[in-house]
Amino acid sequence: MFLYAITFDKRDQPYQPTSGYKTKFLQSLPIIMDSSSLLNGIDIKTYHPISENVTGVVKAYARSIHAIDKNSVRLTERLYLPQKTLRGFNTLKVGPKDGEDYIGGNYNMAINAEAQLPNLLPEAYRTDFSLFLDAANVWAVDYSSILDETNSIRSSVGIGANVYTAVGPLSFVLAQSLSKSTNDQTETFNFQLGTSF
Repeated sequence: MFLYAITFDKRDQPYQPTSGYKTKFLQSLPIIMDSSSLLNGIDIKTYHPISENVTGVVKAYARSIHAIDKNSVRLTERLYLPQKTLRGFNTLKVGPKDGEDYIGGNYNMAINAEAQLPNLLPEAYRTDFSLFLDAANVWAVDYSSILDETNSIRSSVGIGANVYTAVGPLSFVLAQSLSKSTNDQTETFNFQLGTSF
């Protein structure tokens, strides 16, 4: 596959921006017929100063994948949601399901709204907080329309914390799902090595 991206970055600064926007379009083209799927994607992030210590962030994420031949998209190339786009869910267990297996979809999208609070605690604690509202969906399976019965908006609200340590940033998320589909698996607490926002 040949992957390329076009990015427009108009943020005031790359680390912890407080204003501006960043837009990225990406596309993956098959070079050999072994992988005959076309992937399109767009990411948009906008930053708005709310007060001296609070930045509002709105993010949009979307992907689509299609087979260019008469076959369906391979299972290994189907789309799932990244963890940071739908907090409060096990993102590998969201969307279309074939029997007992979550198989991803041909389309996914997410919209996130955050209030970033980088200076909530004294500097010595090296911790940033974020309040968030996430909404997302994974849908459509090209080989069967019956499997799309879980097509619905998933949403969650919660708080995230990034703690900067000597081993790297530690990310903690406490979330509550607001809406979900029947088969979705939720998770109230998540911990990762690396930032989530």
